[in-house]
Parts: sequence; C-alpha cells; structure tokens
Amino acid sequence: MPQNITYLVDTDPAYGSVIDIAPGVKWLRMPLPFRLDHINLWLLEDGDGWTIIDTGLATDDNRAIWQRVFADVLGGRPIHRIILTHFHSDHSGLAGWIAEQFDIDLWMSDGEWERSQIFHNARATDWMDTVAGFFTLAGCPDDVVASTRERWASIGDRVTPLPARARRIAGGDTITIGSFDWRVLIGRGHAPEHVSLYCAETDTLIAGDQVLPKISPNVSVHPARPDENPLADFLDTIDRFRAALPDSATVLPSHKLPFLGLHRRLDELAHHHDDRLAQAWDTCAAPCTVMEVTNALFRPGLDSLQTSLAVSEAFAHLNLLVSRGEVEHDLRKDGVLEFQRT
Repeated sequence: MPQNITYLVDTDPAYGSVIDIAPGVKWLRMPLPFRLDHINLWLLEDGDGWTIIDTGLATDDNRAIWQRVFADVLGGRPIHRIILTHFHSDHSGLAGWIAEQFDIDLWMSDGEWERSQIFHNARATDWMDTVAGFFTLAGCPDDVVASTRERWASIGDRVTPLPARARRIAGGDTITIGSFDWRVLIGRGHAPEHVSLYCAETDTLIAGDQVLPKISPNVSVHPARPDENPLADFLDTIDRFRAALPDSATVLPSHKLPFLGLHRRLDELAHHHDDRLAQAWDTCAAPCTVMEVTNALFRPGLDSLQTSLAVSEAFAHLNLLVSRGEVEHDLRKDGVLEFQRT
C-alpha cells in the first residue's frame, strides 16, 4: 500500500526565499498574480556554477527577486543553463531574459519548444481568432468568449522573447548536473512533452506540473487541436511514472509543498479523473455542450482564466469518452459541438 502523503515542510516559504531542500538543490518560490499565487523554482549546484529549473512569470517583482538571488545567493558563480519543464508562461516567462543576461543555452523538449513558439506569438490576430473559435465551438456565451479572447491575447505580456534556438532534451536522456545524474522523464497531458527529472542517487524527483499535491494539474484540449486526447496521455503518464519511479522519492512540485508519497498521489490523480469522467458521462444523458459539462464539473464563480481552463479540461474529458465510444458528438447548425451518450 503506498504511503500517505507527508510534506517536507509545514509552512509556505516567503516569496524570494531560498531553501536547501535536497542534496545539491535549492528551492526558490516566486509570486504569481493568479488565484494559484506562487510557483516553485529549483537552483541546482552545477560545478563552478548553477543550473536553473524554470524561471517564473515575466513581472517586475520577479525580475527584482532574480537580481537579489544572482547577487546574494548564487555567490557570483555563473548560471550554466536553464532547463524548462514546459512552455507555460509561469515556467518560461523569464527564460529569455536570464538567457540573454548570462549568454547561456535554454534546454527543453521538442514538443515544448514548438508549443512555446505559438504562445510567444499569441498577439497574432489569426491565433486569437482560433482561440475565439474554440470557445465558441465549446458553446461558451459571447461574454465568456470575449473575456477569454482578451485574456489569452495578453499571454505575450507575461513572457520575454526566447532565444532563437534551444538545446533538445528527450525522454531517457541523462543530464549530469554537478555531482549528480538526472534522468529525463517525459509526461504528457498537462503539456505536450513535459520534462521531469529524477536523480536515483538522492531519490529526488523534480516533478514540474506533472505531479502536484492537493491540486490536479490542468489537462486541457489545445484551441488549435479540438480533436486531441490529452487526458488519455495524462493517464498513461501516471501509469508510466508509477512503474518507473519508487514510492520513496522526494517529490519537488512546481506548486504547493515538496512531499513524500508519490504512488499514493498518482493513485489519487487517476481516481480524480475517473470521477470526473463519470460526472461528464452522466451529464451527457441528454445532449449538452462542453460549457454545460463544464458547469456540471466545476464550481461556480470562476474568473476568466479559470473558466477558460475549466472549459478546456471538460473538453479533454469529453474527448476521452468519445475515443472510448461512450459518448458521441455532432456539430449543430450554430457551430457548437453537442455531446450525448452512445
């Protein structure tokens, strides 16, 4: 039986504080201007310098935190590279800024590099039309479509331009960072080719967003690919991580607190989505839109960001049910998809 989840610390650290959390790994927390109000970043000792895992959102407050870290924590030692777990702006926002300052390489998977190019150009009119079309297809009211389009149009404000190239990392690669070897594990569903890193010698997993305590990583259909099936990929990743990683691993997640109890948490995530799939299937007893399923799955009172994520995640659950043959969908004359049990 997997162990219960236990946390390595009792309280949340202050923004900008740096804590030794695992051999060769320091923990840096930065603020986010959302309901999920923080992100965990990791500084790894790397010979005469440092490797950074993720960078935080591109805000003036976060730039100021990094400047203090460069001066007071890194001891004048250089940063050798930045490794991005995935393309989301809270992880990649300041990657270009740091890479330019230190003239260093950005390391990321092909899938995340390709997706980042779309989001770093998110101001383009054709992309925003795609976003609006996606949420219209989902049956969202006009005000939700408009507010979502406006929010997604501002994504480019939260990231600095990435370097023109990135060094490719792939599943199964071993990256030597300082005295330790870290194995690359690829997760899918939350992002197209999410990078997690596991060090067998210290039994430490830098999980990124792939495994989070207390909250479930968002698993969303991409607006440009409404037929994709990311939840199937996410559930497959749960099975692969369980087989590849020991339950004893110290898990360093990108949100909330570091913890023990990896297998228990993987089980909880799988059960969470089983429950959501059952709710979605029940809702499809009568013809319904993605928006109507969203209202059944998620609590009321979500802001525009949370609503867009909830709609995209409800879409992912419906697409998995369609792939299993449990639900079918048809396009109505008004351009909205309607789902019903088979």
